Amino acid sequence: MFKNVGQEKRSVYIVNQIRDSILLGRFKPGDRLPSEQKLLQQFGVSRFTLREALASLQAMGFIEMRRGAGGGAVVNQVDIDIAREAVSNFLHFQKVSIKDLTEVRKLVEPYLASRMAENLTEDDIVYLESLNKTCADIISRGEEILGGEHEIDFHVHMARASENSVLTMLLDIVNKLLTETKLDMKPGLDFSRRVIAAHERILVALRARDSEAAAQAMYDHVAEVEVEMLKLEEMKASKKT
Repeated sequence: MFKNVGQEKRSVYIVNQIRDSILLGRFKPGDRLPSEQKLLQQFGVSRFTLREALASLQAMGFIEMRRGAGGGAVVNQVDIDIAREAVSNFLHFQKVSIKDLTEVRKLVEPYLASRMAENLTEDDIVYLESLNKTCADIISRGEEILGGEHEIDFHVHMARASENSVLTMLLDIVNKLLTETKLDMKPGLDFSRRVIAAHERILVALRARDSEAAAQAMYDHVAEVEVEMLKLEEMKASKKT
């Protein structure tokens, strides 16, 4: 099944072969990889090299190492949390700006709002209203909502409702990065109030099933957040000089 590997970067070759086998469907979630002894024979490597490769695969979310009787390497289905962390870690080194994140949001989120307006269910409305109510309750206690799961999920839910896993992951990652920036900037309670007011305007358009108004309300919200965040970024930079 697996090929004997060369001398250089042996663990990387092992990772690639096992990962490719999983992605091609030769192993499915819940399947066990061959025993350690069989893998050692097939790859022709030391136990240290094999375990290094398996540890990498576990960190990537492809496998889970189980102990005890019947233990070993078991194939996982990589979930969005692992994928998000991997991409987020990469983007942290790419100097992603507020403008970069907003550009993606302006392209994607109005479309998602428009699509939801056209395919809205009662469950969608109930869920989005519950998110907004929870955020309003938090603000009424004098607390900010920025970085909270309810604020973020208002946006991510629209991606999930589209049933497009690529859009869902993309929006999840963008919102995570933007949230980290917000937490660093500390916009304040008034900013939180404006966010909820914008969410309510989007909800009004969604309830009316007006796709054009929903898209415009979302675009205006994203643009407003960009302006506020850029102001805060400029203020923070001026304090350092």
